[in-house]
Amino acid sequence: MPDGTGALTAAPATTRSVRTIRPEPVQVYLNENVLMGMVLSTVEVFKKECFGILLGYRTDGKYIVEHALPYQSARRGHNWTELRSDKWKILQGILRNFPKLDILGDFHSHTMYRDIRASITLSDDDIACMEPHELQIVVAINQQEHRRAWSWSVNVDRTLSGWIDRYHFRIAAYYYDRHEINGNGNGNGNGHGHGNGHGPRKPLTRPRRAQLLCPIAMGGAR
Repeated sequence: MPDGTGALTAAPATTRSVRTIRPEPVQVYLNENVLMGMVLSTVEVFKKECFGILLGYRTDGKYIVEHALPYQSARRGHNWTELRSDKWKILQGILRNFPKLDILGDFHSHTMYRDIRASITLSDDDIACMEPHELQIVVAINQQEHRRAWSWSVNVDRTLSGWIDRYHFRIAAYYYDRHEINGNGNGNGNGHGHGNGHGPRKPLTRPRRAQLLCPIAMGGAR
Protein backbone atom coordinates (compact mmCIF):
# COMPACT_ATOMS: atom_id res chain seq x y z
CA MET A 1 0.00 0.00 0.00
CA PRO A 2 1.29 3.59 -0.57
CA ASP A 3 2.81 5.50 2.33
CA GLY A 4 2.63 9.26 2.78
CA THR A 5 5.16 9.83 -0.03
CA GLY A 6 3.31 7.72 -2.55
CA ALA A 7 5.78 4.83 -2.32
CA LEU A 8 4.50 1.32 -1.95
CA THR A 9 5.19 -0.44 1.34
CA ALA A 10 4.72 -4.09 2.14
CA ALA A 11 1.77 -5.12 4.24
CA PRO A 12 2.71 -6.37 7.69
CA ALA A 13 3.19 -10.11 7.79
CA THR A 14 0.57 -12.05 9.67
CA THR A 15 1.66 -14.72 12.12
CA ARG A 16 -0.25 -17.89 12.86
CA SER A 17 0.15 -19.88 16.01
CA VAL A 18 1.09 -23.49 15.43
CA ARG A 19 -0.74 -25.88 17.70
CA THR A 20 1.38 -28.72 19.02
CA ILE A 21 -0.46 -32.02 18.73
CA ARG A 22 0.16 -34.04 21.85
CA PRO A 23 0.47 -37.75 21.08
CA GLU A 24 -1.99 -40.21 22.54
CA PRO A 25 -0.78 -41.75 25.79
CA VAL A 26 0.96 -45.10 25.72
CA GLN A 27 -1.31 -48.00 26.68
CA VAL A 28 -0.27 -50.59 29.25
CA TYR A 29 -2.11 -53.92 29.30
CA LEU A 30 -2.08 -56.01 32.49
CA ASN A 31 -3.55 -59.49 32.63
CA GLU A 32 -5.29 -60.71 35.79
CA ASN A 33 -2.21 -62.61 37.01
CA VAL A 34 -0.04 -59.50 36.74
CA LEU A 35 -2.54 -57.38 38.65
CA MET A 36 -2.90 -59.92 41.43
CA GLY A 37 0.86 -60.46 41.58
CA MET A 38 1.47 -56.76 42.20
CA VAL A 39 -1.40 -56.51 44.70
CA LEU A 40 -0.23 -59.54 46.71
CA SER A 41 3.38 -58.30 46.69
CA THR A 42 2.16 -54.96 47.99
CA VAL A 43 0.05 -56.46 50.80
CA GLU A 44 2.73 -58.96 51.84
CA VAL A 45 5.23 -56.30 52.97
CA PHE A 46 2.73 -53.57 53.96
CA LYS A 47 3.66 -51.07 55.49
CA LYS A 48 6.98 -51.28 53.72
CA GLU A 49 7.55 -50.85 50.00
CA CYS A 50 7.55 -53.76 47.59
CA PHE A 51 9.69 -53.72 44.47
CA GLY A 52 9.67 -56.01 41.44
CA ILE A 53 10.34 -56.45 37.75
CA LEU A 54 7.92 -56.26 34.81
CA LEU A 55 8.34 -58.73 31.95
CA GLY A 56 6.54 -58.79 28.63
CA TYR A 57 6.89 -57.17 25.25
CA ARG A 58 6.40 -53.85 23.50
CA THR A 59 4.48 -52.92 20.41
CA ASP A 60 4.02 -49.49 18.87
CA GLY A 61 2.52 -47.35 21.61
CA LYS A 62 1.76 -50.33 23.88
CA TYR A 63 3.30 -52.33 26.69
CA ILE A 64 1.96 -55.86 27.18
CA VAL A 65 2.92 -56.94 30.70
CA GLU A 66 2.94 -60.73 31.08
CA HIS A 67 4.65 -61.13 34.48
CA ALA A 68 5.22 -59.01 37.59
CA LEU A 69 7.90 -60.65 39.75
CA PRO A 70 8.84 -59.23 43.18
CA TYR A 71 12.46 -58.98 44.27
CA GLN A 72 12.56 -61.18 47.36
CA SER A 73 16.05 -60.10 48.42
CA ALA A 74 15.41 -56.34 48.22
CA ARG A 75 16.06 -54.34 51.37
CA ARG A 76 13.07 -52.16 52.15
CA GLY A 77 11.64 -49.45 54.35
CA HIS A 78 8.29 -47.69 54.42
CA ASN A 79 9.31 -45.34 51.59
CA TRP A 80 12.36 -46.94 49.93
CA THR A 81 13.72 -50.17 48.46
CA GLU A 82 17.23 -51.24 47.49
CA LEU A 83 18.40 -54.10 45.29
CA ARG A 84 21.97 -55.39 45.53
CA SER A 85 23.82 -55.14 42.23
CA ASP A 86 25.15 -58.73 42.47
CA LYS A 87 21.60 -60.05 42.79
CA TRP A 88 20.53 -58.03 39.75
CA LYS A 89 23.37 -59.55 37.68
CA ILE A 90 22.19 -63.04 38.62
CA LEU A 91 18.64 -62.22 37.56
CA GLN A 92 19.84 -60.76 34.26
CA GLY A 93 21.71 -63.98 33.51
CA ILE A 94 18.62 -66.07 34.15
CA LEU A 95 16.35 -63.82 32.10
CA ARG A 96 18.56 -64.22 29.03
CA ASN A 97 17.17 -67.76 28.82
CA PHE A 98 13.70 -66.35 28.13
CA PRO A 99 14.26 -64.51 24.82
CA LYS A 100 10.56 -63.97 24.14
CA LEU A 101 10.22 -61.72 27.18
CA ASP A 102 11.73 -58.27 27.57
CA ILE A 103 12.42 -56.43 30.79
CA LEU A 104 9.87 -53.62 30.48
CA GLY A 105 10.68 -51.84 33.74
CA ASP A 106 9.68 -52.26 37.35
CA PHE A 107 6.90 -51.75 39.86
CA HIS A 108 6.88 -50.64 43.47
CA SER A 109 4.38 -49.65 46.11
CA HIS A 110 3.65 -46.45 48.01
CA THR A 111 2.22 -47.25 51.43
CA MET A 112 0.31 -45.24 53.99
CA TYR A 113 2.39 -44.35 57.05
CA ARG A 114 0.67 -43.37 60.28
CA ASP A 115 -1.99 -40.85 59.19
CA ILE A 116 -0.29 -40.00 55.86
CA ARG A 117 -2.13 -41.65 53.00
CA ALA A 118 -0.26 -43.13 50.07
CA SER A 119 -0.58 -41.65 46.58
CA ILE A 120 0.45 -42.65 43.08
CA THR A 121 2.56 -39.50 42.59
CA LEU A 122 6.16 -40.23 41.61
CA SER A 123 8.73 -39.05 44.12
CA ASP A 124 11.94 -37.31 43.07
CA ASP A 125 13.80 -40.54 43.81
CA ASP A 126 11.37 -42.51 41.63
CA ILE A 127 12.09 -40.19 38.71
CA ALA A 128 15.85 -40.20 39.32
CA CYS A 129 15.87 -44.02 39.19
CA MET A 130 13.73 -44.30 36.06
CA GLU A 131 15.49 -45.18 32.81
CA PRO A 132 14.33 -43.33 29.66
CA HIS A 133 12.87 -46.39 27.90
CA GLU A 134 11.47 -48.15 30.95
CA LEU A 135 7.96 -48.45 32.29
CA GLN A 136 7.37 -47.70 35.96
CA ILE A 137 4.21 -48.80 37.77
CA VAL A 138 3.25 -47.44 41.19
CA VAL A 139 0.78 -49.22 43.47
CA ALA A 140 -0.60 -46.98 46.24
CA ILE A 141 -2.07 -48.97 49.12
CA ASN A 142 -4.18 -47.59 51.97
CA GLN A 143 -5.77 -49.56 54.77
CA GLN A 144 -9.37 -48.89 55.77
CA GLU A 145 -11.29 -49.60 58.98
CA HIS A 146 -14.07 -51.61 57.34
CA ARG A 147 -14.03 -54.38 54.79
CA ARG A 148 -15.34 -53.66 51.31
CA ALA A 149 -16.53 -55.98 48.58
CA TRP A 150 -14.09 -56.82 45.79
CA SER A 151 -14.33 -54.20 43.04
CA TRP A 152 -12.03 -52.74 40.38
CA SER A 153 -12.39 -49.98 37.82
CA VAL A 154 -10.52 -48.15 35.07
CA ASN A 155 -10.49 -44.44 35.94
CA VAL A 156 -10.67 -41.34 33.78
CA ASP A 157 -7.21 -40.28 35.02
CA ARG A 158 -5.77 -43.43 33.32
CA THR A 159 -5.30 -45.32 36.58
CA LEU A 160 -6.81 -48.48 38.00
CA SER A 161 -8.37 -48.61 41.45
CA GLY A 162 -9.89 -51.34 43.52
CA TRP A 163 -10.89 -52.73 46.90
CA ILE A 164 -9.85 -56.03 48.44
CA ASP A 165 -10.93 -56.66 52.00
CA ARG A 166 -9.70 -53.67 54.07
CA TYR A 167 -7.23 -52.45 51.45
CA HIS A 168 -7.75 -49.84 48.77
CA PHE A 169 -5.38 -49.78 45.79
CA ARG A 170 -4.70 -47.21 43.12
CA ILE A 171 -2.28 -48.10 40.34
CA ALA A 172 -0.58 -45.82 37.80
CA ALA A 173 1.96 -46.42 35.05
CA TYR A 174 4.55 -43.89 33.89
CA TYR A 175 6.79 -43.57 30.84
CA TYR A 176 8.93 -41.02 29.01
CA ASP A 177 7.65 -39.85 25.64
CA ARG A 178 10.03 -41.25 23.04
CA HIS A 179 9.82 -38.02 21.01
CA GLU A 180 11.29 -36.10 23.94
CA ILE A 181 14.27 -38.38 24.53
CA ASN A 182 17.67 -37.30 23.27
CA GLY A 183 19.04 -40.48 21.76
CA ASN A 184 22.57 -39.11 21.48
CA GLY A 185 23.24 -38.58 25.15
CA ASN A 186 24.78 -40.67 27.85
CA GLY A 187 22.36 -40.98 30.72
CA ASN A 188 23.33 -41.61 34.28
CA GLY A 189 20.10 -43.07 35.65
CA ASN A 190 20.68 -45.89 38.09
CA GLY A 191 17.41 -47.73 37.60
CA HIS A 192 17.09 -48.70 41.28
CA GLY A 193 20.72 -49.76 41.22
CA HIS A 194 20.61 -51.76 37.96
CA GLY A 195 20.93 -49.13 35.23
CA ASN A 196 23.89 -49.42 32.87
CA GLY A 197 24.59 -45.68 32.78
CA HIS A 198 24.97 -45.67 29.00
CA GLY A 199 21.43 -45.07 27.79
CA PRO A 200 19.99 -41.94 26.21
CA ARG A 201 19.50 -38.80 28.27
CA LYS A 202 16.16 -38.30 29.92
CA PRO A 203 13.90 -35.58 28.53
CA LEU A 204 13.57 -32.35 30.46
CA THR A 205 9.90 -33.01 31.14
CA ARG A 206 8.56 -35.32 33.82
CA PRO A 207 7.40 -38.86 32.98
CA ARG A 208 3.90 -39.08 31.57
CA ARG A 209 1.07 -41.23 32.84
CA ALA A 210 0.12 -44.14 30.59
CA GLN A 211 -3.36 -45.53 30.07
CA LEU A 212 -3.67 -48.64 32.24
CA LEU A 213 -6.03 -51.38 31.06
CA CYS A 214 -6.90 -54.70 32.67
CA PRO A 215 -9.78 -57.09 31.83
CA ILE A 216 -11.06 -57.45 35.40
CA ALA A 217 -11.21 -53.66 35.81
CA MET A 218 -12.99 -52.83 32.57
CA GLY A 219 -16.47 -52.76 34.05
CA GLY A 220 -16.58 -49.10 35.01
CA ALA A 221 -14.84 -45.73 35.14
CA ARG A 222 -14.47 -43.23 37.96
